[in-house]
Amino acid sequence: MKKSLVIFAIMLLAGTGLSAGAQSADSRPLLSFRGVLFGILKDIGTEATNIISAVHNPFSLNATSVSPAAQTNSGDAFSFAVMGDTQSFSAGNPNGNFQTVVKDITKDNVDLVFSTGDLTGSCESYTECLKKHNDWKSVDAPLLSKTYAAMGNHDNIEDKGGKAWQDAFNFPANGPSGFSELAYSFDFKNSHFVVLDSDSPDMHEINGEQRAWLEKDLAASKKDDTFVFFHEPAFPVSSKVGESLDKNPSDRNALWNIFDKYNVTAVFNGHEHIVSRRKIDSSVLPGVKNAIYQFVFGSTDSFDHDLPDPSAVEYANRGQGRFGIVSVKGKEITVKTMSADNQELDSFTFAK
Repeated sequence: MKKSLVIFAIMLLAGTGLSAGAQSADSRPLLSFRGVLFGILKDIGTEATNIISAVHNPFSLNATSVSPAAQTNSGDAFSFAVMGDTQSFSAGNPNGNFQTVVKDITKDNVDLVFSTGDLTGSCESYTECLKKHNDWKSVDAPLLSKTYAAMGNHDNIEDKGGKAWQDAFNFPANGPSGFSELAYSFDFKNSHFVVLDSDSPDMHEINGEQRAWLEKDLAASKKDDTFVFFHEPAFPVSSKVGESLDKNPSDRNALWNIFDKYNVTAVFNGHEHIVSRRKIDSSVLPGVKNAIYQFVFGSTDSFDHDLPDPSAVEYANRGQGRFGIVSVKGKEITVKTMSADNQELDSFTFAK
């Protein structure tokens, strides 16, 4: 009897020829599919509840967000945005570069968003850091649920911003001891994402504890692609030469050798207030086996640094309101440099 009622209800709804959200001739709004089904089956009891719960409602305005890990089997193709160095933003300026880029990325409908650090200007206390982080979140609000960030040197002056960072944000807490929400990783579809802290406890260094965790993390990953994000580039090309991870070459090389060992797909940084693309291979770091691209996106809302010598990079661009859109199709990666008016300035495709 119960099964007959269920079949009858589904046939009745199918026979109406109207979709949820449509209106009848007398302009009375129809109930959604699940709403009508519930009305018909309400007396059946538990079985009705189970049936209704299993019926997907494609018209819901309050769809529950799905965590990245839960989407790993939904296909390979996806995209993510990269922005960096927004420390000059003003929360009260709706036409600022940061605000404009957020609008652009929202229109681009990417799956994930990453910031390469220096979200805010320097802060001198927990209270000041927390306020600036919260101001940043207010601008990033349309994207915040899918945004992940690396801490920059201006986010953590004299190691005063770490607690404020942890209290302001809600990033994964699976990193090494002492680096909760500062170093972390997660999976999304066919890719593995890693965020590291290049300025704690010391500036210009991703320390041994993070490197030990990183090696275990990468060894455990079975994903096709691996993308790594941290603020200070390992191989700066412009105004931050000598003020990035190259300040400590032995630690820098130890880090990059881990990237090389696991053949990571690409590395993204900020710190230099330009956009640049540099291929790191054995001509740059003797002994490495793989060519790994280092992309810098450090001019979303900061101030301009000098462009590098053309021989140092494959591509460079100077100007504010810059961000990246990265499209992933299996092992084919396309990185586009975008301007504040959402115009494509450069497109580069490579495969791993």
